[in-house]
Amino acid sequence: MEVANRELTKAINQFNILNTIRKSGLISRVEIAEITGQSRSSVTNITARLIEEKMIFEKKTELSSSRGRRRVLLALNPEAAYVVGVKLSVFQISFAVTNLQADVMSSLIVPVRTGQRPVEFIADLIEEGIRHCVAKARLNMKKISGIGIGIPGFVDNQSGITYWSPLYKQGNTTLRDLIQDRFRTVTYIENDANTVTLAQQWFGEGRGVNNFLMVTVEHGIGMGIVVNGQIYRGERGIGAEFGHVVIKPGGALCRCGKRGCVEAYVADYKILEAAVKACKASRWQYGDISTLTIEEVTTIAKAGEPILQKIFKKGGEILGLGICGLIQVFNPEKIIIAGEGVRAGELLFGPMQKMIQRHTTAEMFEPLKIVVQKWKDTDWARGAASLVLQELYKSPFNRVKPII
Repeated sequence: MEVANRELTKAINQFNILNTIRKSGLISRVEIAEITGQSRSSVTNITARLIEEKMIFEKKTELSSSRGRRRVLLALNPEAAYVVGVKLSVFQISFAVTNLQADVMSSLIVPVRTGQRPVEFIADLIEEGIRHCVAKARLNMKKISGIGIGIPGFVDNQSGITYWSPLYKQGNTTLRDLIQDRFRTVTYIENDANTVTLAQQWFGEGRGVNNFLMVTVEHGIGMGIVVNGQIYRGERGIGAEFGHVVIKPGGALCRCGKRGCVEAYVADYKILEAAVKACKASRWQYGDISTLTIEEVTTIAKAGEPILQKIFKKGGEILGLGICGLIQVFNPEKIIIAGEGVRAGELLFGPMQKMIQRHTTAEMFEPLKIVVQKWKDTDWARGAASLVLQELYKSPFNRVKPII
């Protein structure tokens, strides 16, 4: 047990040092020791090994005013490792290759309907996409230190088991194992909301925030929880399923099988479904209803169609009511809302904000920051890549592939 504890401590120290260098850009060993709380000798030993493995490098700067010597600062070597992030969604699969500091080297989006396909079919698509994206980055698989996959559903990131996902039928082998076996590269799988939460923690709105909530809005409603700087997953690793919290008992049917879930009113597919239903009832007019998309629904609503505005308003109020409960339970410093659904803007988030303000304790609401973030196509896959980078920072020495 003593050896195990020693190895755990070493991994934590290495992670903290690498992460401090990443966040600082350029930093001295003395400053690292002050920030991480580690002894100077420990910092010196670990950074010496990191330099030897070409994970970091020394950069001399101007003369120190106090001692008349040149200060030697440390910087991350972004080319020390490369990872791949994969995000599965209902209508597409996104890929991104990033370097050690999460800069996107190449990306790819493959439009495909993934719904309820065999897991082996999904693995085929992922394999082809990864190989294409890695080649596009002018790399080969020998340079890839890991693969991260983000999917919606109930995912145990430790065992790799997906208990339920709306995207594919379960097979005899987990998706993680299928990809890992094909590439012979360590592979991680995680709930997609958790991957983007990790990305926010690393280089987004969650950077430097110890307690925040991440709510994702698109084809489904996801959530990530950060408490005291750590992602909270629950006992079986499948917690934070905010989208499947019942907010209206006996209400609209959700794809999880329950009625009245938050997702059943807020998710893209449910807003589109409500718009189609209203059009068929002649409450508003559209040409060929079979071609209607959520993007068109949003555009028409923003142009002033009252029936569609009402649908978004209802969704925003349901979302706001659900978030009120989260605020009362977690008392977060910040709530970040992201995902393709942010395209709705004030249609959805105006009513949400009003509901939150109306039903949240003033002492919790007033200091709270709610951020609706602009969304990029690569954000999901970059989040999945961060899943690998987190593990890589903990134990880099046996995982980083040779640069030459």
